[in-house]
Amino acid sequence: MIDAKLSDNTWYEATVDRGGLRPALTGRVEAEACVIGAGLAGLTTALELARRGKSVVLLEGRRVAWGASGRNGGFVSNGFAEGMGNVAKRVGLPAAQALYQLSRHGTEFVRREIAETDPSIRMGDGWQGCIRYSNAAEKRAAVAEMTRDYDQPMEFFDVAETRARVNTKRYFQSSYDPTAFHMHPLRYALMIAKKAEAAGARIYEMSPAVSVERQGALWSVRTATGEVRAPNVVYCVSSLDRTLHQPTGRAVLPVATYVAVTEPLQQDVIRTRSAISDTRRAGNYYRLVDEGRLLWGGAITTRVSEPARLAERMKGDMVSVFPELGNPRIDYAWAGLMGYARHFMPLIGSDGQGQWWATAFGGHGMNTTAMGGILMARAIGAKDDEYRRFAPYAPDWAGGPFGRVGVQAGYWYMQLKDRIDERRYGKAA
Repeated sequence: MIDAKLSDNTWYEATVDRGGLRPALTGRVEAEACVIGAGLAGLTTALELARRGKSVVLLEGRRVAWGASGRNGGFVSNGFAEGMGNVAKRVGLPAAQALYQLSRHGTEFVRREIAETDPSIRMGDGWQGCIRYSNAAEKRAAVAEMTRDYDQPMEFFDVAETRARVNTKRYFQSSYDPTAFHMHPLRYALMIAKKAEAAGARIYEMSPAVSVERQGALWSVRTATGEVRAPNVVYCVSSLDRTLHQPTGRAVLPVATYVAVTEPLQQDVIRTRSAISDTRRAGNYYRLVDEGRLLWGGAITTRVSEPARLAERMKGDMVSVFPELGNPRIDYAWAGLMGYARHFMPLIGSDGQGQWWATAFGGHGMNTTAMGGILMARAIGAKDDEYRRFAPYAPDWAGGPFGRVGVQAGYWYMQLKDRIDERRYGKAA
């Protein structure tokens, strides 16, 4: 397990009531499925299995949604980290359309669960994606492709409409996705955990799995103080543990991103409650949250621990886009560690022997974690094979330490390409 020294001083933690610590696993228990990792993929898997009447145990090494699931930007939208054009090139347009539809199911699952239980978790609607150089033809073409090929409602905003919503000279044209929304991810995760427990799932915190071994017809999942015996094991550990299941562990790269939240602001540059991002290859993403605070995320690095002066670094990014903000105080700043596969698609599959995996959701948005959990539950609980649509994106070796070096070098290369594009189209970075 990665010893990720990540701060608990997040705005999300400051605005939830976790309640008491769930007990650690002690002794031997049996179940039809043991899910490892109580992030959003694992929580959704446990919830949906329990709803199907299956006995399920969920093991969490720290606390529910302690990792990326409780630290991310809170965006929920259709699609994947990999562009759909590249997906279609790899698997063909019909298969790409089917994958996109699965991602849509994930978005609607999250939307529905929130609406049924706590609508206040949802914090705003829509997602505006802005470009930092003027290229209306490129942006129109992207909008038209998503509308034509994937039945995705999208709008094109010219420079005037873009800046009417996000008032900065850094941005030119933009797209708008009215089906997306943003939310409080930790409150959502805690809600899903309570729903899973109400349906019969057993959740154990501070119970990291240390080994998984085959024993006859069952799998034995051991922790320091207990054991789960089950015919099915589901790995939902992302980048925090890459040793339990070697095929997926060697295929996942740990990548960090950073988030900051300002003091409450009085400002007139961000004039929308939608989620916003820019389409730099390593871009910024942000949104207004409670009390007029600005939540700002960005940067990509393979460094696991949080850098010194993180708050000042994030403020620098923020005011480079919106200098009118002046010198806002940063009340919270933290890192989140995500898992990426080399092909920028989730890892979802099975070995056919009762081992299942749903991981590598970094950069996809929170819809895919729900989608992965749904697919796992349907496969185990109803013998549904829809998860096989991800077979073309099998776990491939990510290069180990050389892969991490490659990711960091790739990030620097993306930054260089961004600057070149912005200069080419008449706007220096």
